[in-house]
Amino acid sequence: MWGERSGTLYKAWVQVRYHRKRQRFYDLLDKITKAATVVLGATMMGKYLNTGFPWLATALTCLGFLALVFGYGDRKQHHKELAEHATRLVADIEAVPVADLSFQKTTAWASAYAQLVAKSPPPLKSLTLICEREQSVADGHSDHVPVLPWWKRWPADFI
Repeated sequence: MWGERSGTLYKAWVQVRYHRKRQRFYDLLDKITKAATVVLGATMMGKYLNTGFPWLATALTCLGFLALVFGYGDRKQHHKELAEHATRLVADIEAVPVADLSFQKTTAWASAYAQLVAKSPPPLKSLTLICEREQSVADGHSDHVPVLPWWKRWPADFI
């Protein structure tokens, strides 16, 4: 039962890390897009760009479409909710003393974890490995997951 508990707890913490990173990523994209749209769309600048640099006016329109089509804010909110769900699972696991462990509780936690994963969008492999590495180090098992090379870590938020 302890092994089941520890495994589910580890996976839940990885989910917390993963969804917080995705939340932060989409929040950053949303803010950058909004800031660029506001700066480029300022009334005085908009007229200048439209007459002098039509390609910049097109870039402004594209930024607005990106935010609209990809829905950064919605994705950020979804990952926030998933991270909160995973955090509640961690709290539920941690709240049970060792003496009160039972197969019913460990299977309930495993079921809750499976439901969390079912609600999640497909994970990004490199980002998941980064989160697993961070959690392994936090748990004191730094050799459990190897460090990814920089060329795999750098685009982890995208692919």
